[in-house]
Amino acid sequence: MENKNKSEVDGENPEPIYSLRSVEHGEEALALAKSMTSLSDMSETDVAIMSRMTSEDHDLITPEKPSKNWFMFAINWWLSWAIPGMGMFSEAYILFAIGNIKPLLRIMYPNCWGKATPTDCDTSVVSDIETVEICGIIGGMLILGFSADWIGRKWGSRLCTTIMVFGSILLTAASGSATAFLVVFATGLCSFGFGVGGEYPLASSSAAERAEGNPAMRKRRGETVVLTFTQQGWGNWSNTLVILILLAMVGATGNDPTSNDASIVIHVQFAVALAILLGLAVYRFTKLKESAVWEAERKGVDKEMEIEGEKDNTRKLYWLIFKRNWSRLLVTAGAWVVNDLAFYGNKLFQSKFIAVISGGDATIYKNMQWTLLNSTVALAGYFCAAFLVDKPWYGRVRMQAIGFSMMFILFLMCGIFYSQLVEDHIHVFQFLYFFSSFWNQFGPNATTWLVAGEVFPTDVRAFYHGTSAAFGKAGALAASQIFNRISERATFYVSAGAGAFGAIITILLLPDTTGLDLAEIDRLNRYILAGKEKEYHGEAVNPKHMSLFEKMLGWHKAYDPVIDEEQRTLQNFMSTKSQPLDTIAEDKGIPGINN
Repeated sequence: MENKNKSEVDGENPEPIYSLRSVEHGEEALALAKSMTSLSDMSETDVAIMSRMTSEDHDLITPEKPSKNWFMFAINWWLSWAIPGMGMFSEAYILFAIGNIKPLLRIMYPNCWGKATPTDCDTSVVSDIETVEICGIIGGMLILGFSADWIGRKWGSRLCTTIMVFGSILLTAASGSATAFLVVFATGLCSFGFGVGGEYPLASSSAAERAEGNPAMRKRRGETVVLTFTQQGWGNWSNTLVILILLAMVGATGNDPTSNDASIVIHVQFAVALAILLGLAVYRFTKLKESAVWEAERKGVDKEMEIEGEKDNTRKLYWLIFKRNWSRLLVTAGAWVVNDLAFYGNKLFQSKFIAVISGGDATIYKNMQWTLLNSTVALAGYFCAAFLVDKPWYGRVRMQAIGFSMMFILFLMCGIFYSQLVEDHIHVFQFLYFFSSFWNQFGPNATTWLVAGEVFPTDVRAFYHGTSAAFGKAGALAASQIFNRISERATFYVSAGAGAFGAIITILLLPDTTGLDLAEIDRLNRYILAGKEKEYHGEAVNPKHMSLFEKMLGWHKAYDPVIDEEQRTLQNFMSTKSQPLDTIAEDKGIPGINN
């Protein structure tokens, strides 16, 4: 058993033994560690491990000089979030269109989408069309979200766009008999949903990493991500506007359109989305660059796993991160579930509520005008979220908790006083319903998309974001089933309950990443992968960045900026030297380290 340690005797993988003495500047590093209070008693092996516990340099994007021309400054500012958010624009344009075009589909196919008899299609598919859509989205979130952490943000985005283009082609081309239309329409909707499901984690992760990699934008990361997400609001608003314009063009402003006119409106509004997506595909295949932060962290984590003798051990990587972050995944997924239960439930069935507001005999054109007003109010909520989310006095947790609380209050009032409001105070009902849309955007709809891309390390960010979003769409799926079977009044009670539950879990479980560099989360992750998480004392465990639950576990007690500064001094010393840090491992039976 000569030259074998205990682990080798027990049949386990031996732990690597590190020696700084054989490394250039290693003796200097050891002398530096001995001069520091917190490191002076460490063994040479632990000092060597500590010396590499740093994330990659995130100063990867050179800030551009802002234009002195105010017009060009405004254009560049708009393009900085409008183009990255075009996937979310297309998502909202098409998926929220389903609620907008249902009245037109009833005119186009009254025996399929309407109540005319005998039926000429499978009406069970019609009643569950939202289920078809949401199942596609969930699949894309999980599969494409996981893939994006391995193939990268660039190719992940290209793959999503390709699938979305295919789905939108089918939606635009759907025609013929009621059955033929339904088959192509449902297939296109599911395909488009699968592509847009991947867009959720990719757009959020890419926006967060783009801001993180640019020192000038780092403190405005939340604003950058949420502005990208405002494209969802613009997509919803634009679809409503396009339908209004098309209805006016076919002369259906005073009366409902004919079957032929309804068909024109439906197909042309889908064709507009297809044209936008084709332009997005051209941009992503010719201009889109890879996330510099993802590339750097991917290489760094791969190197760390190799040193630990766990190269290509994906299961180990995800398990170690999950053990530390399960409560964060619980709140990002749980808050998204209850938000989508209320948000998508109201969006998918908003035509029912708009009909209540505008009166039962109102034309489709009139109802669409009310829908546009509702979309405008909601759009204002997106921008309020963008401009306040990075403010230390407001931030992510307060924004989400207050948004959920306001949804609870407003939906509860709509439910309790429903009869009185719709019969005698319709404008008060209109205000409450529209104001709830504002608080949803200026709250959980924006923050759930943001924080799921911030609270996890870079190397699993897209997958964990996609997993959270997939649970959210399960909430939307529940809404499509529940809201179809209950009264309008009961939908408000369900939505109010969702708001209350969302506020509670936010206060308990959501950490506040306002002002926290993502590099610090990645740095903590290096400690976790090396089995040294208790030795981490940096900003990621600062009490102000931890959830109430994490503080109950005592994790915040590890925060010690003095010790952290000493560790950083050692790490910065070694990271600036020319010799790669992975050469400090002496191979003790683990292949691939120094061979």
